[in-house]
Amino acid sequence: MTPYDEALKLILDHVRPLEAETVSLERAGGRFVARKLESPTALPPFANSAMDGFALDTGGREIPAASRWRVVGSVAAGDEGADPARNAGGGTGRANGGATPGRAVEIMTGAPVPEGFDTVVRVEDVEVEEEGAGHPSRIRVTVPVGPGQNIRPAGKDFDVGDPVVAPGHRIDPAARAALAALGLGRIPVLPAPRAAIFPTGAELVTDPDRELAPGQIRNSNGPYLEQAMDELDLSVLTNRPMGDQEAPFLEALNEVLARDVDLVVTTGAVSMGRYDFIPRAVEEAGARILFHKAAIRPGKPVLVAVLPGGALFFGLPGNPVSVAVGFRFFVHPFIRALRRQSREVAWRLPLAESVGKRPDLRYFRAVEVVEGDDGGPAARVLPDQQSFRLSPLLAADAWCVLPEGLDEVPAGARVDVLPL
Repeated sequence: MTPYDEALKLILDHVRPLEAETVSLERAGGRFVARKLESPTALPPFANSAMDGFALDTGGREIPAASRWRVVGSVAAGDEGADPARNAGGGTGRANGGATPGRAVEIMTGAPVPEGFDTVVRVEDVEVEEEGAGHPSRIRVTVPVGPGQNIRPAGKDFDVGDPVVAPGHRIDPAARAALAALGLGRIPVLPAPRAAIFPTGAELVTDPDRELAPGQIRNSNGPYLEQAMDELDLSVLTNRPMGDQEAPFLEALNEVLARDVDLVVTTGAVSMGRYDFIPRAVEEAGARILFHKAAIRPGKPVLVAVLPGGALFFGLPGNPVSVAVGFRFFVHPFIRALRRQSREVAWRLPLAESVGKRPDLRYFRAVEVVEGDDGGPAARVLPDQQSFRLSPLLAADAWCVLPEGLDEVPAGARVDVLPL
């Protein structure tokens, strides 16, 4: 049996990173960025008001409450930023504790702060003392004010050259908003890896309306893998259940190899039984086996090989939890490496209860995150986990990793925890 870390290194040593393509931002949603994107401009592009209120010219001084100000203009979001005070013919006098009224400009949220004005006071903190033509002309500020209040400086969010999105980052709604705000309309992204899925077994039934004959079961591995791949932006070329015969499988495998596939995933037929034909078949197809059987539970019979042309072959055992573990801890890291993403960082959480295990195997267990004895999060391994039981996965919040070398992991020991 190959230790998990060694098996994963064998996989990652055979990664062929994907080449980039450029698409419009409208088509980039859900795609993975190919290279670091930097800000071409400042955001906000100009100093603007964070509040509806009045911009004041304090001269950089602290001004006490009850100061009075002459309103010399107004500015709204979308205005071009000309100095409304200059346009209104206002002077340059500044507030002097209420003795000499200073300049104020009525301002709206998001509006550019006029040149020479250095703070914004909220409309709630102002009393209008005089009006002219329906607009305030003289105000009294009821709170102390100082320079810089309620102003969003230019470049506060991003400055020119700031990193925006890292390589391998998926363009989610937040990333798409940032790219749009910065005017980045053409995005270098990675193509979706091309995958093929072949669940094996003469007992599998895919049609949900078909009644099961004695000895038959429904195909759950194919739907599981297809959705798991879809959520990682893979292009599934085929999801074709196979029987237990080598010849039809080899024909189907050669078809997808001719379509420049990046990875092939099978389920079942990798162990030692009479009908476990996958190891023999992939060798006949010209594949080079990297390892067969890993020191893990569940999923020990896993087989990984390099196919002709360089695509990777993942032969996962047929039980559904073994499929889930094989995909999460072998296929998923491979896909990250295709996209030049860094290795995933696990959370470190204490175990809520002790867990027994075989010391020569690394265990992957479904857990729920609960409140620990110290009030913080802890990982509780769900009971009665067996490789054929799907129900614990439905109750799980995450996976935990129980390392080799121990026959029991005690309560309170910190373990790696990764999202499902």
